[in-house]
Amino acid sequence: MAISQMQELSLLLPRELLDEILSYLQNLQSVEIQDLQAKETWKGAFEKELVWNPDTSFSEHLQALTRRQEKLARMIENLQAFVPKKKMLESLKEAPLETSFVSLEQVGQARDEEAFLAAIQQQFQVLARAQEAKETAQSEVAELEKWASLDVTPVALKQFKHLRAFVGTIPTSGNNQFNIRLQDYPNLEVREVFTSSTEKGILVLCKAEVAKETQAVLTELGFKLFEYAFEELPKERLVALQAMIKEQEALITSTKIQLASSNEELKQLKCQLDYVLNLTSRQESKEALASTQNLVALEGWIEQEQIEDLRMGLKQQFGGAVLLQIHEMTAADRQRVPTKLKNNALIEPFELVTEMYSLPKYEDKDPTPVVSLFYFIFFGMMAADIGYGLLLFGGTSWALKALHIKPNLAKNLRFFRILGVGVALWGVIYGSFFGFKLPFAIVDTSTDVITILIMSVVIGFITVMTGLYLSGAKNIRMKDYAEAYNSGFAWMLILVGLALLAAGRLFPSLAIAGLIGQWLAIINAGGIVLVSIISAKSLKGLGPALFNLYNISSYVGDLVSFTRLMALGLAGASIGSAFNLIVSLFPPFARFSIGIVLFIALHSINMFLSFLSGYVHGARLIFVEFFGKFYDGGGKAFKPLKPAGKYVRYKK
Repeated sequence: MAISQMQELSLLLPRELLDEILSYLQNLQSVEIQDLQAKETWKGAFEKELVWNPDTSFSEHLQALTRRQEKLARMIENLQAFVPKKKMLESLKEAPLETSFVSLEQVGQARDEEAFLAAIQQQFQVLARAQEAKETAQSEVAELEKWASLDVTPVALKQFKHLRAFVGTIPTSGNNQFNIRLQDYPNLEVREVFTSSTEKGILVLCKAEVAKETQAVLTELGFKLFEYAFEELPKERLVALQAMIKEQEALITSTKIQLASSNEELKQLKCQLDYVLNLTSRQESKEALASTQNLVALEGWIEQEQIEDLRMGLKQQFGGAVLLQIHEMTAADRQRVPTKLKNNALIEPFELVTEMYSLPKYEDKDPTPVVSLFYFIFFGMMAADIGYGLLLFGGTSWALKALHIKPNLAKNLRFFRILGVGVALWGVIYGSFFGFKLPFAIVDTSTDVITILIMSVVIGFITVMTGLYLSGAKNIRMKDYAEAYNSGFAWMLILVGLALLAAGRLFPSLAIAGLIGQWLAIINAGGIVLVSIISAKSLKGLGPALFNLYNISSYVGDLVSFTRLMALGLAGASIGSAFNLIVSLFPPFARFSIGIVLFIALHSINMFLSFLSGYVHGARLIFVEFFGKFYDGGGKAFKPLKPAGKYVRYKK
């Protein structure tokens, strides 16, 4: 059970060195900065304005950094849309962006960010203009194509003095009425240019003196004027537009190719975004500091083993300009200390289970080592199969070795790799290999159901007893001896007594053990009543004592809950056997063709459901039946100032 030992520190530094110090601490990744305005020892100084925030324009700087982040993130998103996406496996195999923190800072500072963004943005603008020009031309082509047979332009027709021309369309539905009205105007000449299902294109010629009357008639019939301001014929305009479309398409293609080959620019954008995110983290940390005209105070937490490295690093980098002071922690201080778990390589992945519930407080013990043992057993027993376990172990091992994955995902993969061993070991005990029965089974899932049930209850009994012991040990550390007995050790003895009593009743040869168990349970039940009355110093303690004894029903429920270890294990084995039976019913040819595909598909489903059940129900048994006996959690995670790491992996 390991919680890293923490130490509180304070740094006093010249104001002009603040940015360098924060950058140094961010690279070190070992100091969590405390908010001084929230500390009682500093509230008075802030209220009297003896100290203030070291950055007077804090919000403006933060807003500027936020805008930079948004620009970079938007540009990355836009550029990624054009860069060819690799397949998932290829992308996972691709080496991540890797650099040192110092190198990233140097490159980020030296890069002209605005000019860099403007150069990429210019390409997008060229593409946008080309696409807009192409769409405009295509829209015009769609309109002009129906007028391709028009052999005179509206501009040319306007040059006649004694003749007026109208070029446009009328709805197809009004053609008959149009033809009838034309009979009243024998001097009009109408030429049809095109006809479609909805409209007809016409050229109407008339004398100048009847132009207004003709226009009124046309308007009445739904005439719509053809707006065309060019001197060239529509068919000539179409040729020019088609050439323009091809030209814009070529520009669009070349620009997209150029954008698609912008892998290097994309990497630089990602590095720059990480650099700005780091700047933002440092800027946000300034809000937690206190400053005078010339000095800045910083307080924080650091692991005890890191203190000497910090001291030597500050001296080497800043000489004697920075004063480092280590504080002795009081009992009250320990309530504020953040928690950082520290376990070996086998236990560390199981921190995921503890963190999923809640981190322990700094003064508590880390339950992860005990959790790792029980969860290993629970998961393995519920998904027990040699084949499933080997696949889980092999798949996660390959992923860890062959793929470049983020640390958090790697921790999850190590977690399931260890669980794969548990699944395979329980598969050996049950003699199950992809649902097939093996001859060396220690326990047969078909015939030894009662044995598996007893094993499940025994495992549950050990788990509950461990939880009660840890509850007693926790209360002893807190010097609450009455609670240690009432909620921990007494119930351990009562449950042992009841177990001996049950054994004596079931096996006559163990009658003496049953008698011992009976008195052990009675004496400790009476002990709970007596200790409760003594600790309450009155008979008022009798009520809580009786309520405590009533909890016997919850312990019975806890033991019954562990029968899921049997139920889920047998369910997975039975489903696997049923799938094998289905495939075996196929004719020989089908069995070794479609049968193989079906075998893989069905067992993949069963394996997934078994692992899901093991994960969920294993966590449930830990959280309720185990943690419910002794563990409160409520710890605050240790969060040192460190680089963002959104896209970049940092070399140590």
